[in-house]
Amino acid sequence: MSHTCQLNVDDNVRELLRHVTAHDHVAPLSDGVLDALAQGAESASHEPISLGLVVDDQLAGFGAVVDQGERGALEMCVVPEFRGRGGGRLLAENLLVRAREAGVASRTWAWSHGDHPAASALAESFGFARERVLLQLSTKTVEEELAVPEVNAPEGVEIHTYQPGDEVRWREINNAAFSWHPEQGNQSAQDYARIVEDHSFDPASVFFAVHNGDIVGFHHTKIHTDHPSGLTMGEVYVIGVDPHVHSRGLGTVLMNAGMRHLIDSGVDAIELYVESDNDAALHVYKKLGFVNEIRHISYAPQDHT
Repeated sequence: MSHTCQLNVDDNVRELLRHVTAHDHVAPLSDGVLDALAQGAESASHEPISLGLVVDDQLAGFGAVVDQGERGALEMCVVPEFRGRGGGRLLAENLLVRAREAGVASRTWAWSHGDHPAASALAESFGFARERVLLQLSTKTVEEELAVPEVNAPEGVEIHTYQPGDEVRWREINNAAFSWHPEQGNQSAQDYARIVEDHSFDPASVFFAVHNGDIVGFHHTKIHTDHPSGLTMGEVYVIGVDPHVHSRGLGTVLMNAGMRHLIDSGVDAIELYVESDNDAALHVYKKLGFVNEIRHISYAPQDHT
């Protein structure tokens, strides 16, 4: 007997997500979705939707629909022991019913982390079309002599780490550089207040390029100690340069500064995410030694515009 029920992220859900991650070697729900569930409707256009799948009185799956700016995201998973029994279809169907009731189904995109064939078949059966491929690249381990160029800033440019108040220009540059991006663009002042006020925020993790006293670019790095690979993984999280400034290689300088920081902090390897059609960035990243590839697929709803 299978059914779904309203379920928030509790210890049982966290254990389920850890179990699925260990089996699939990729997290089934993104950090962005989990963050949106934790924040609730505080900065969203609708209350997050989260459902558990229960099979024979056991928690067998979990899924959510959350607001992510101009789009919504549907992400879900079923534990390996209960796959192939129709539970994934039931969970997806009920999430979409809730999304339609909330009036957000037409702008909700479904994600498959790791590009599972079963997820592809399920998405297509509900009328979603495979439209976007996000690549997750990682370097060789530091023990394999990962080479990162020295940080040589252009004349007149200084590199410094976060200082209180930097989040104003940080947000302005981010929104200008990523105005085209459905999730990263259009960030609010509240979004950045949450970042810098979070207990885990490390001011040394964010680098800024400063020219004539004005911030003109940034690199936000992260370190993951619970990565699915089992490694302590550094992440090139977001790099942005003010599009009104002739960059003079600022993106590369910021990239190198952040990578040097991650290596000096003791990470085993470094990862980043990049759109599959960004040929220029892919060329740069592969030259730096980013090789291993995991594919994350975004499926567009039928009536999206």
